[in-house]
Amino acid sequence: MRAFLDTRSGRDPAVVIWAAAGTCWAVMAALVLAGASGFCHDGVAPDRTSEPPGTVFAVWLVMIGAMMLPTTVPLARMFVVVTARVPRPTGARVAFLAGYLALWSGFAAAALLGDRAVDALVGRAAPSGLVLGAVLVVAGVFQLTPWKHHCLTVCRSPWMFLWQYYGRGVRGAWMLGVRHGAFCLGCCWALMLVMLGTGVSSIRWMLALTGAMLLEKTAPKGSRLAVPLGGALILAGAAVFLPAVGAFPADLAGSGARPAGEVALVVAAVSLAILWPAQALARRRRTGRTGSRRDHQPARTSCFSVTGCGGASTATQARTSCASASPDEPGRIG
Repeated sequence: MRAFLDTRSGRDPAVVIWAAAGTCWAVMAALVLAGASGFCHDGVAPDRTSEPPGTVFAVWLVMIGAMMLPTTVPLARMFVVVTARVPRPTGARVAFLAGYLALWSGFAAAALLGDRAVDALVGRAAPSGLVLGAVLVVAGVFQLTPWKHHCLTVCRSPWMFLWQYYGRGVRGAWMLGVRHGAFCLGCCWALMLVMLGTGVSSIRWMLALTGAMLLEKTAPKGSRLAVPLGGALILAGAAVFLPAVGAFPADLAGSGARPAGEVALVVAAVSLAILWPAQALARRRRTGRTGSRRDHQPARTSCFSVTGCGGASTATQARTSCASASPDEPGRIG
């Protein structure tokens, strides 16, 4: 934390963030190894009635820290650069972190209340795949929505985000952290809700979802993962939801003796391994057909001068520059 707050420190703030996330991962692993199965959804794991709400809320915060802190590294680096020459930047940096964490703390409280509401609605004796399957389908459908696309684009464009929302002083930094948390929450809330169905002690699902969110937000072409991931989650949700409601035999689905979380994870992994390359192949073919049509079209030049085409070169260069801009790399400016 000191390296993040000290302007004279030449350390990368990513080191501090990754260290904090690693600590959260270590705490979660220790809870699982210690047999703290009470921190799971009741449809998947044993009863949790003996655990006080404050303890469960704290575990949710640790889980969110483990999964979401790594995705804040790009913006944290840029915020440190922007505030490097600001007088007394420590307060602004603390406010930025506090605003981000405050928003996710609110989400943790809402998730806890939602978990208890689900318990009251479906009961503790509901099949394990019922809640998990429904949440997976919801998360998969959300991956295909314009809301997801918009929030993901903002999260992948930290320089543009700073350019638009940066404000001076402690209050401006607080609002920047809150806005960053809001867009981050808007992008990942559905994926985080999957942990309601799997249980926060499901380390495999935590690793899978964290990797997916990191790829979406930071990989050069990570935005292309959203659609195939949505399809994989929908298929995984159907694989555990349909047997739970009796619409499909559990033995044929291969989930008769396996926990619903494991079955869903395998189905999601296999589906993603098929859908992601298929999307890339379809995109390549579509690009090839578009390029072929362009090759057969006559070149058009725009003349803005009555005495010749003096402005044609500049106009053509502008159009070429705009056409070469890739939505998969929205963070590249200039």
